[in-house]
Amino acid sequence: MTAGAALRARHPDFLFVGLLCAVIIHAIAFALWPEYVPRPYRLRDEIITQWIDPIEDWDVPPPPEQIEPPRPPVDIVPSEEADRDETIEPNLFDNYSELPPLPPPPPPVEAFVAFDREPELLERAEPVYPDIARQARVEGTVIIEATTDIYGRVADVKILKSIPLLDQAAKDAVRQWVYEPMLINGRPRSVIFVVTVIFQLR
Repeated sequence: MTAGAALRARHPDFLFVGLLCAVIIHAIAFALWPEYVPRPYRLRDEIITQWIDPIEDWDVPPPPEQIEPPRPPVDIVPSEEADRDETIEPNLFDNYSELPPLPPPPPPVEAFVAFDREPELLERAEPVYPDIARQARVEGTVIIEATTDIYGRVADVKILKSIPLLDQAAKDAVRQWVYEPMLINGRPRSVIFVVTVIFQLR
């Protein structure tokens, strides 16, 4: 039998002897260990707290005077014998002419854009008068906000002042208008402007 095999064969014996020695050592340690006596912590000096009531030295103010509660309103009974000057007090706001006049509203602020050439209308399509509006004798002016692209064509329209029977005809006509593009620093730009389309029966 080799040394390793002999060691493995005696392994249980070594384990038993080791556990027995550990139990004996712990038993001796518990037997010889002194008894534990708890010692709570105590303050070195005793602190005495004394409460001094300061209320005795205070000057208590007298209670406030009682205010008479407001009387409930009494319904006024009209009387034919009462004098108007005695029963009705003059109104201080009757003479509005003495009030200072209101300041004028501030002028609207208009945006200024420097340009080389303003847009100029090249082609204008007249609107087609709708039959239903003609029969209803509807006239008026439609105001449209139009947006042109860099080529001068109307790309978008928006109604600012509407006449329901004439809006669509005005939009269809303005979409066909062609402008000379606006130039800013020598380059064509899109622009937003307001146009009016007048519908009038002859």
